[in-house]
Amino acid sequence: MARRPLSRWLYKWVSGMIILKIIAKILLFPVVAMLTLIQWAGIFLNSISRVILGILAFIFALTGVASLAFGLASGLEAFKMIATGFVIFMVPVMGDWIVSAITVASAILHDFIRS
Repeated sequence: MARRPLSRWLYKWVSGMIILKIIAKILLFPVVAMLTLIQWAGIFLNSISRVILGILAFIFALTGVASLAFGLASGLEAFKMIATGFVIFMVPVMGDWIVSAITVASAILHDFIRS
């Protein structure tokens, strides 16, 4: 029994897709390596900045609360100091979000390369 033309075309198409998938895996390997290095650097820098900026944010917030409690500053000035402390505290949190997005992209590419 002879093959049908549709099945021959489908066989060629699937074998061509396998070759393209292998080529894509080879081309994406350096991208995965680069994303992994960026992830490691981001984790390292974020850890350092979390400590430094956490201390700085605590100082700003404590100064705002203490100056308001002791009557050294008005409510608006104390609010500005507390808000500044909160903004400084949020910088490493945003860094965590960026590192998490890089981690997800790297995991997706790892799964594609391993498939």
